[in-house]
Amino acid sequence: MAERGPYSKGRERREAILESTLNVFSQLGSRKASMRAIADDVGISPALLQYYFSSREELLLEVIHQWDVTNAQRGTGMTHFADWLAAIRHNAVVPGIVHLYMTCVIEATDPEHPGRPFYKERYATLTRKIVGELLVQQRNGTLPADAEPERIARMLLAASEGMQIRWLHEPDFDMFDEFLFLLRQFGIVIPELEGADDPAEVLAARA
Repeated sequence: MAERGPYSKGRERREAILESTLNVFSQLGSRKASMRAIADDVGISPALLQYYFSSREELLLEVIHQWDVTNAQRGTGMTHFADWLAAIRHNAVVPGIVHLYMTCVIEATDPEHPGRPFYKERYATLTRKIVGELLVQQRNGTLPADAEPERIARMLLAASEGMQIRWLHEPDFDMFDEFLFLLRQFGIVIPELEGADDPAEVLAARA
């Protein structure tokens, strides 16, 4: 049975707020993306916005969380690194979310920032997933036995975020191609792309 009444309206309004947050970031940039600007874009009062999200930090963390959920759904059925590459390809068409994410990550370097625990756990979760896939490839003999999965995982995460910053400065920078090159330098295999003439199109067709 479909949701009705205030619960459905509340859910729809939360979704509208999250969408407007991305819109405001894309149009105004992080410095001007205030709670008031977001409320104005949704067409509600700042007080009502605070009813759903008590602070700017809480709102932005929810946007990032939903971004992760959407990317995970898009990558269903793919191996981990194919999923990662597909997410990078998709991010190249949504600069607002990339800008928002990098802004939040940098702000959370402050030890007192309320979002710091969120990103600490996010990095830990991503590292576990990467290490798990690398260990599988080591057991299969496709990744060198002397490779160091945890170290590679840290380097790949750092490289991925560094490439996003570079891309925000230079939109012609090809994050997808550069990250694929890096994976191959480590000897990482992406089964979905074996023998592919156009890796980006292969992943686009699967997403």
